Amino acid sequence: MTPKISAVVMIYNEEAQIRQCLDTVRWVDEIVICDSFSTDRTVEICRQYTDRIYQRRFDNFGNQKKWLMDKPGHEWVLFVEADERFPKELADEIRARLSVDEGYDGYWMPFKNFVFGKEMRGNYWVFRKIKLWRKGKGGWQDKLVHAGFILDGKAGELQNAVLHYPYPNMKTMLVKLGRATRLEAEQLVARNATVGFIDTIKALCWIPVSFYRFFFAMGDYKSGIAGLVFSVVSSFYNIAVNIQYWNLRLCGRAR
Repeated sequence: MTPKISAVVMIYNEEAQIRQCLDTVRWVDEIVICDSFSTDRTVEICRQYTDRIYQRRFDNFGNQKKWLMDKPGHEWVLFVEADERFPKELADEIRARLSVDEGYDGYWMPFKNFVFGKEMRGNYWVFRKIKLWRKGKGGWQDKLVHAGFILDGKAGELQNAVLHYPYPNMKTMLVKLGRATRLEAEQLVARNATVGFIDTIKALCWIPVSFYRFFFAMGDYKSGIAGLVFSVVSSFYNIAVNIQYWNLRLCGRAR
């Protein structure tokens, strides 16, 4: 008998894609929505799939992920984000693996990533995450952004991939870059880290090196225009963090 699964979905203003996401997790026993007070039709759409909807004002990803930990009601938790899809092959594999007690407390899942609708081929895009775990077996890293799940137990590996659409268009890419770099900067300020003038100059000089790393060394050239655009935008990540840091520092001094 397959143990019951709760899909916990973390969202904010995702009316453009939340339906496509939720349609691929209808097979779970419970869908739990954790929303950051969306201002569009996101919650209205979600009500067509579940009445388990919770809301919390977003401050950072680490706190948001910790807040949702006690929301699922079943033994197994599937963590879902709006830009992810769980195809039938993956759903069937999850149910089959859980129906046999393999002694695992969580499972790694590989990803297939799409930028501007094109599947990405570079090495940067070859990764896996723990997306499924037994409730109470682990927790999130204490980070404002890019907080990963730390499993307290043994992990198995699934073969079928999550389909991931992080950047459907240029606007989304730039918005996510701005949000991530701002949170990285806030993390530096919270740690009382010092980013000096020389550090900023180094970050500026790092831009062409970073582009080479993404586009050539990690193989984003294999993904054509999508790979080129991603490599260009990503090469400005470090300098953007520095700029956000100095903005926070200067605003703090002004206050």
